[in-house]
Amino acid sequence: MDEDEFQLFQSDSGTSREIENLMREGARIACATTDFPTALARFTEAFPALAPDARAGARDEPARRALSHLLFRELWKRVPRPDHGFRPLPLPKPERNAPCPCGSGQKYKQCCARLEGALPFDTQTISLLRFVLEDLPASAYATLPFTHLSPEELAFVAEQWMGEGRTDAATFLLVPLLMEVKKLDARHEYAFDVLGDAYLQLGMPEQRVALIERQMQAGDPTLRCAAMQRRCTIYSDAGDWPAAWKLFAAAERLQPDNPALSHLEVIMLTSEGRVERARERARYWLAHLATRGIVAGDDPLMDFLHNMSVDPLATMATIRAEDPDACDERDEDAVGRLERLVDALEDLPERVCRYKLRPENGDAGGLEADRGLAALEDEWQDVFAGGPTGESDGGDPFEDTGWIVWLTENPLAWQSFAVLEDVVEFLGGAPVPEAFEDAFIHHEEALLTRAAGLLEDVVAQNRAQGCRLAWGWQENRPALRLLDSYIDTLEDVGEGVRLLEWLVGTLNPNDNQGRREPLARTLIETGRAADALALCERYPDDAMAAMRYARVLALHRLGRLDEAAAALAVARQHLPKVLTTLLADDPPTPELDFDTLTPGGDDEAWYYRMDWRRLWTDLGALDWLRKAAR
Repeated sequence: MDEDEFQLFQSDSGTSREIENLMREGARIACATTDFPTALARFTEAFPALAPDARAGARDEPARRALSHLLFRELWKRVPRPDHGFRPLPLPKPERNAPCPCGSGQKYKQCCARLEGALPFDTQTISLLRFVLEDLPASAYATLPFTHLSPEELAFVAEQWMGEGRTDAATFLLVPLLMEVKKLDARHEYAFDVLGDAYLQLGMPEQRVALIERQMQAGDPTLRCAAMQRRCTIYSDAGDWPAAWKLFAAAERLQPDNPALSHLEVIMLTSEGRVERARERARYWLAHLATRGIVAGDDPLMDFLHNMSVDPLATMATIRAEDPDACDERDEDAVGRLERLVDALEDLPERVCRYKLRPENGDAGGLEADRGLAALEDEWQDVFAGGPTGESDGGDPFEDTGWIVWLTENPLAWQSFAVLEDVVEFLGGAPVPEAFEDAFIHHEEALLTRAAGLLEDVVAQNRAQGCRLAWGWQENRPALRLLDSYIDTLEDVGEGVRLLEWLVGTLNPNDNQGRREPLARTLIETGRAADALALCERYPDDAMAAMRYARVLALHRLGRLDEAAAALAVARQHLPKVLTTLLADDPPTPELDFDTLTPGGDDEAWYYRMDWRRLWTDLGALDWLRKAAR
């Protein structure tokens, strides 16, 4: 074997998906055991299904085995294990004359030793932490060992999740990381920026301001200065120039050579109408940064400052892509595209299954689009660059609706879960003229109905009924998220329960979407306490209030009062505030913060009371609970 046999991974989207699948499943296998040979055997067995292109590219079975061993060894040495404090387990290097661990029967020096470092992609650039965190509940993020985890990597993971529509999860990950402001340093600036963007995506400007003002108290000057600059921007956007300039002066005193201040100052001056002063300051910053060697001459910042020193207004107009003379024409064209989208939504093609699943041992694998649909999905990622609200850099919401024309020209795309999810998000979130609001609401619900039906079609046609559609496969997530959203629109309780049971009980039993609590509540409400109890028992380690107390209520409904009292004692021991708040006639409202949920805290107790007290009362269980609590 030689290195040429491993030039298998090319930089195309199909190969990128294979690499991601290998990394994700490899991390999961590694975390499941501390025995490397056992884990290697499992990974080698799974390798052909995870990376069929790589398997086909290897010359023979020994080459495939060596490739599998080489990759998994690299994964094992780097995967952060929850059972080891999120640190990797050491792995001794094989002795050169010992049998090769890949199982070839040759000596290590004659086999895989010659291939060390031959992987054609850099495993150091792939975040294995991302795949580990995906399998943890969001409630566990607050207890992560932030002292030795890389804040940059955590920020990278959160940013990836935001791109996948998991902004809530990104928020839950970063809030505890940034909580102890005095312990933060410059490495946390990336996470600070990502969390601020998350608040903007979630429509939470007040929380973003609060975050910025907390970071302004940071002990690290770089982080504190970064926060002050963002607060300056908010002040200037609101037209509060005295506050903006006062804070800018403080930031400049703190870090007079910070190059980001040059960008902020000339933009603020131009926005305030002080164009000549902006030109002067741009010339000053150009000389200052160049003379001190703070910024290289070919840095984009220097180009920006040069342009501002010549014509600030023209430079700002270019940045904002403002073209007042074309506004009316652009808006008229955008409205025409929206009308075209509505027409297309009213004439969708019939559902057709264009996906393949590979059911085996209760697992359906990942959704594999056929060649035609996969090509369209790759093209869609470029066409739909404006994001789920059709916005470009916070600008005109109609500016990037060229994807609508593309959709009308590619009707096959309506068979794609990824495309359906993006369009559903656009319909539900884009600011549109009032004339379109009712149509968008109607078609958003219609697309969710279509997606749920399409998923059932795909599962049935691939004979994957009863199989898991694992969340770990990125390809499965759009379909799972669409089904989740569809369930929330249903008025038919029976159909909602059926699909919730399918989602939680079969498709995603790890419940990465957090749906077991509403399922437990609905099962109890509809007289299916035994099924609710079985659901609770499937998650014996769930530390959250909802499932612990759902078990108590389910046992009460079944008349198993002794067992209910014993379950109550356990729940009360771990979560006493929940019981106290639930039983109180008029408890005070605690200070609630969307950013965090404290397990067993006042906030979790309050949320549980709001969600569950009516059910305890309606079922006549609250009086029993009060007596049992005594």
